[in-house]
Amino acid sequence: MKKIAVVIYKGDDWNKKIPLENSIPTRESFEDLYERGRKRGVEFHRASLGWFDMSKFHFKKTWTFRDGKWIKVKKPIKPDLIFDKVIGKYDYSLLDLKLEIQQRITIFNDPLFKTLLNSKLNQYLIFGEFMPRSFVIKSKADLLKNIGKIRSQKAVAKPFFGSGGFGIIITERTRLKNSKLAYPFLLQEFVKSEKGIPGFSKEREVADLRIVFMNHKPIYALSRIARKGSLFTNFHQGATPILVPLKFIPQSVRRITEKVVRKLSIFPHAHYSIDFIFDNFGKPKLIEINTTPGFDLLQIVGTEAIKEKNFNEFMEVFN
Repeated sequence: MKKIAVVIYKGDDWNKKIPLENSIPTRESFEDLYERGRKRGVEFHRASLGWFDMSKFHFKKTWTFRDGKWIKVKKPIKPDLIFDKVIGKYDYSLLDLKLEIQQRITIFNDPLFKTLLNSKLNQYLIFGEFMPRSFVIKSKADLLKNIGKIRSQKAVAKPFFGSGGFGIIITERTRLKNSKLAYPFLLQEFVKSEKGIPGFSKEREVADLRIVFMNHKPIYALSRIARKGSLFTNFHQGATPILVPLKFIPQSVRRITEKVVRKLSIFPHAHYSIDFIFDNFGKPKLIEINTTPGFDLLQIVGTEAIKEKNFNEFMEVFN
């Protein structure tokens, strides 16, 4: 029997000609997912959470991709699975609604998983032993009190929520107090990294390591190489992504991920990535966990074998 999955997001793009008009790699990655699903008996749709009718427990309308075209579906769609791609800053405000929906429809990632892990503050509370030293800054007074505790020359001001490097400030520690800051935020020591991934990256490369997991299994890894003169390894800040064969993941990273995965596996099914940066001595620091890792990078660096492996694990969520 055919299964139906709906990918959800926040906002309303019904008046657009196609969804994700300005995000070509992301759109193409979903097109690949939908076509891959159709071959395996899964019909994918895409919908704003705002289109969900709680009284009838279905989506009033959706998008789908079929025969190379995006189609507006104007009839009700009741899914067997909801794939949650809503950005993290809405997790708390939407938690009660998602939990109510989850009583009758499986939501992946689990709303509790997303709400717990999308906060960078929560990540530090849980996995701080593997991360750069950090402080919670709620006001200018907090900043002045704690900035002297930062041991690195540079410091990082990081919003609790967000992705893509947006809203993050990296500057000289002494200049941070004069920067335009949005409180509260996480004040973090800067990891000086100029050699990338030990045994893999080229010399003098500012590059990170991202490992993408599906159901707590490493599916693939990639490195994002910062553009010249930048300290940001985010793809949306101009970094270049390249595939990293899993055999090149250092043992020091494997030891950390084993401990992280052991804690996260309280949720049987989950999709997430873990990002690392290496200091100039090759020691890894966990930078963040992302519970909505972009499919755009899978589309850019993923081989056919990786995409199929990723989809096979996704199918396990239905079981």
